Amino acid sequence: MIIEVYRGDGVRPGSPIVEPLLSDDALIHRGRAEMDANAHAFNRIDMDVVFRPGIRLGQLIEAIDPSTAQPYRAKVTGIQITVTEASIETRLTLEQPR
Repeated sequence: MIIEVYRGDGVRPGSPIVEPLLSDDALIHRGRAEMDANAHAFNRIDMDVVFRPGIRLGQLIEAIDPSTAQPYRAKVTGIQITVTEASIETRLTLEQPR
């Protein structure tokens, strides 16, 4: 793999990088991960929840949509914790398959 290098605003060429950045196995695994990540359409959901220690990125959780009262499973893709003198607020970003 050769990467052409340009510096500044793209007019000053630099020496190319010719070292392999990833092995063939790593490229195959990365390709599979990218295809798996984009294989299905997802709904992105932001949800405020009561603080619970132990929630991790990538964890599958079960939640209930208040509008339909139907439970669903989703993957945690973001965690935001806000601490004030009065409270601890947790906001989760979830991906739910459509």
